[in-house]
Amino acid sequence: VGIVHTNYFVYATEQPAAFIRAPGMRLLAAWMCRAHCHRLIKLSGTLRQLAPEKELVENVHGVRRTFLDVGEDLRTKLTSSSSTGGSKSDPVFGADADPAVYFIGKMLWSKGIGSLIDLVKYAEDSAGLKVKVDMYGGGPNQDEASAKAAKMGLDMPFHGPIDHALLGGTHKVFINPSLSEVLCTTVAEALAMGKFVVLPSHPSNDFFAQFPNCLPYANEEEFVGNLYYALTHEPEPMSEEYSYTLSWEAATERFAAAGSVSMAEAEAMEEALASTEVGIDIDLPPLTA
Repeated sequence: VGIVHTNYFVYATEQPAAFIRAPGMRLLAAWMCRAHCHRLIKLSGTLRQLAPEKELVENVHGVRRTFLDVGEDLRTKLTSSSSTGGSKSDPVFGADADPAVYFIGKMLWSKGIGSLIDLVKYAEDSAGLKVKVDMYGGGPNQDEASAKAAKMGLDMPFHGPIDHALLGGTHKVFINPSLSEVLCTTVAEALAMGKFVVLPSHPSNDFFAQFPNCLPYANEEEFVGNLYYALTHEPEPMSEEYSYTLSWEAATERFAAAGSVSMAEAEAMEEALASTEVGIDIDLPPLTA
């Protein structure tokens, strides 16, 4: 069983000699998958076909227990506050709490940090939503991104790398604008901790759309609307069912189901491989992802 984790084709298009490197990488990946895998699992539908006769889409990743514990603690705090009828909302996660927004990830243009800066500026100019966005992570484009944000007059301090779990009780809204991911681990971690997550409508985020605190946007206007909603509402406490869905236990169950090859499939593949007339066509991909 093979699991495709990373969209190397996208990264190859940004490298020197991309017109050779990108199609070549795609071709080699397809060869390897067909030669060594009986079943190919893609973490999301953002990946192009590599071995269509063997592949399916399933998220077989989970998050570590620390993030689920943070979410469970927040659920207890939010539900106990509402059940007692207290009028004072949570200072971080309450509907009237001061805005606490952040991004965490590799500081690369390909991770969407340029898009994030533009979206935050659009929210400020179009709707008067002037918010501070804490930027966590390191990478080669950090200084350029920091300079761009400062030039546009945005409050976006860059703090460097940090363990995501340490932000469990400090921020309510996570923004991840990346379109280069296969499946974003930090989004799963943020949802597990009970945060609002604002992200683009994209195949890499399809799995997360089932969670009530996931707020996908298709354009700038929807981004502004989702950001405003997140800032003015309290997140839905993570249910036990949703929490379990993000666990490694549930991911292992999905992996066992996705990795199974039926007798009919196995017999059909064996018959195809034994034939002297069978052939497999592999189309070289375009450079655009």
